[in-house]
Amino acid sequence: MPVSLNRPARGSKLRETRSKSKTSKLSATKVENHRKRKKRTETGIPKWMARFLVGARWGIDGYMHYKPPRWTEEYEQMEVSDLCWRAKEDLEELFSRAYPTYAEEWEQKFAPHRQTARNATYRVRVSSYGRIGPSISSSLSPGLRERLFSSDDEAVREQASKEYHEIAGRLLKEEPRHAARALAFLIQWGAEYLENLYVRQPVLMKEVAKTRDLWPVNLGLRAKLVKDKRTFEVRRLAFARKYLTTLELNSACVFPSKHESGAQKLSKFKFAAEGLYEHLLLLKSNRMYFRRVTPWAKRLFALSVPMTKHNTAEWWSVAKDYLDERWEKSRKEFDPLIGKLQLSGKTPYESSIKTRIIDNELKQAFEGLAMHNL
Repeated sequence: MPVSLNRPARGSKLRETRSKSKTSKLSATKVENHRKRKKRTETGIPKWMARFLVGARWGIDGYMHYKPPRWTEEYEQMEVSDLCWRAKEDLEELFSRAYPTYAEEWEQKFAPHRQTARNATYRVRVSSYGRIGPSISSSLSPGLRERLFSSDDEAVREQASKEYHEIAGRLLKEEPRHAARALAFLIQWGAEYLENLYVRQPVLMKEVAKTRDLWPVNLGLRAKLVKDKRTFEVRRLAFARKYLTTLELNSACVFPSKHESGAQKLSKFKFAAEGLYEHLLLLKSNRMYFRRVTPWAKRLFALSVPMTKHNTAEWWSVAKDYLDERWEKSRKEFDPLIGKLQLSGKTPYESSIKTRIIDNELKQAFEGLAMHNL
């Protein structure tokens, strides 16, 4: 019987059925594998936290978040100077909490004979709940002060006392770390806003930076292998150079910064020379410091600012007269510098000490502060 051209053969139908079945099984396997893989890689992040590159549209173009000025009633009443002093006081409080034993260490080194009551130290104030203030107690544990002093139940008071000493010990140990981290965050954040202002308000920031000789910049450190040895490279150095150069930093600075942190080791005479130059600039800036204008004051007022290699001699002439007067009136002011001299076994003449201090060491350090003539 001839095979019809319009109907497929029986074998062909069977192969087609088997192919469909095989394809269906493969699809089901793929779906199952995809489901398992998705389950393994699913983050589980809540929807409100899962968005990627939030704020990228304006962040990439150099826009940061700024609140409108004078946004609240409190800020409406405050001038910039008020904000500055409040921020400075808050930062100083953070400094002191990061280094709570500074006052006691300073007294031991520079004023060992001062009679300080033991209960004046921070550790004693915190450790002794008899002197605890409401603010400290509430920050340690809500209701702790009431349980310590107001409860009629002795067992409650004993438990509260035990709780207080435990929490106070933890506070003394953990608060310096917390304060130091807060300082690092705030100052890094502030430097980042200065960088943003440099992008958004370049004219304004140049005007400010010109009058300063130091400027905060966020730098980083990255470890890398060089010939199988671990070394470190400072990140953002190229940016920092371009940033400070574009700001024209220190191009019109009148009051240079002093190095008081102790992190950068300086000669004691350079430290003294920086203080001397700053003091002379301060006296020069306001005639109200003088009850009468002396010939020396007239020479001071006539000096050009800043001190450069060109006018160093005039500056030193004024500075030396001031130092000679202070040596005669209050020689003890020079004791920190005299102690750094390497004196021979014989006690040198007073004039010899004065020459070495003022005419040699201080003069050399002072002239080293002069800017180059440009």
